[in-house]
Amino acid sequence: MSYNPSSSPDRTRRLSGSSPTSSSNSTGTPPIPTSPGFRQPTASASGLATSPKPLSGAGSGRKGSIADILATPPPIQSSSSSASGSNLSLHVLKSTSTGGSTPASPSNSNLLSPHNIEVESLQWQDVPLSQLVQKESLVFVSNETPVESAFETLVSHNFTSLPIKVSPRDLSVSHTFDYADLNAYLLLVLGHNNHTRLLTPADEDYLTRARNGQPVPVKFAASIQAKDPFMSLKDTHTISEAIDILASGVHRVAVTDSKHQDEVVGILSQRRLVRFIWENGRRFKSLEATFQSTLSELGISGNHHVIAIPGDALVIDALIKMRDENISSLAVVDASYNLLGNISIVDVKHVTKSSSSPLLRSTCLHFLSVILNSRGLRDGKDSFPVFHVTRKTTFGRTVAKLVATQSHRLWIVQDDSELNYQGSIQKSNQNSCAAAGKLIGVLSLTDILNVLATVAGKTLDPHSARRQRRSSSSVSRESVKKHLESLRQP
Repeated sequence: MSYNPSSSPDRTRRLSGSSPTSSSNSTGTPPIPTSPGFRQPTASASGLATSPKPLSGAGSGRKGSIADILATPPPIQSSSSSASGSNLSLHVLKSTSTGGSTPASPSNSNLLSPHNIEVESLQWQDVPLSQLVQKESLVFVSNETPVESAFETLVSHNFTSLPIKVSPRDLSVSHTFDYADLNAYLLLVLGHNNHTRLLTPADEDYLTRARNGQPVPVKFAASIQAKDPFMSLKDTHTISEAIDILASGVHRVAVTDSKHQDEVVGILSQRRLVRFIWENGRRFKSLEATFQSTLSELGISGNHHVIAIPGDALVIDALIKMRDENISSLAVVDASYNLLGNISIVDVKHVTKSSSSPLLRSTCLHFLSVILNSRGLRDGKDSFPVFHVTRKTTFGRTVAKLVATQSHRLWIVQDDSELNYQGSIQKSNQNSCAAAGKLIGVLSLTDILNVLATVAGKTLDPHSARRQRRSSSSVSRESVKKHLESLRQP
């Protein structure tokens, strides 16, 4: 199957500073090559990639609305509640605060409740990482696992990343595979190489196999683009030590067994940590004032550089922009820079089948409707998630929205009182997000964790990890450029 150029817009309108994206095929983009069995699995509601099984409030059947989640933090469970990875134990907290022995497992501990401990004395940063991960819910793939199988595992478990073992019997983990890797892999197979690495003969062989529908090992897809350094902490380390890493922009860390350091017992992501803080927010009295403060009061004013894409730009351009900028989501805006919606790197799963490849040449605005329809069919929801906040939104409500939407970032829009906003927003498609307001900034999980780090008395650089990724990418591009120039010399 090939694309029909006549069905695509003649020209893609871009934001100031955007550069045109070139394709290696002037007659149209080929369909995404697939191996037998590379299908779009049906997502399950089994929980997040980096979390244990669903925590308090998780249930079956039709899911609650976002408004329910935003109303208030989850209540503290009573001592009769069943044990889970999110329940803090009295023994754990006493051991942590007094420097005692290794904490007992959650299943063998007394549960934390107002009846058995002074909740005012809790320090969230002293919680050991063993309370945030659950070994039984960890799923691995090996280096030689086909990309298609790894993708199916991501979708079927509703994971955002998978730890990769060097071999199936190996206890250690070398790196991870996530949707950003899948996006980079699909774009490379389609001929959209951003020249961040010089392709070796082995790489060319993998590409040939992919284009012929043959299996390709996940280790190749996971090595295409610059990534965060793979870092680990012991399960006896605390949130305080984890936040030193995650608040610098690193997306996830491996948690290892303190007795067997090579054995990974869980993956702690930024999203999992923020979710834990929210679900246990009532227990951490030291965070109460922060949760009630507005973003503006916390110095979050929306002055970040925002990377966005016009609603009439092509989906393929959005995927390329996310790869080149090394970001996990894009704001979709109209001509007046009003926010129309959000495209996440996870949404690449909608274009992995050959039958869905025409979506790559559709507009981002149309793609928003596809995403929303898919989410509604899967989750049984009749309303779209809200991916935006204003500077007047409280920190607690912002965290709640991040948890509810399972997003890595929210967009900051201008409040109605800041702008005489009367009918200037263009009406969008009936099935897509209506424009939410003028886009003025972005707030990521890294920013949230930096606020928490500040509360804990830490001063961290939220952009250090991203600078390192960009530096690695820039060095690779320069190496490729020099190599190509040497080939042109007589």
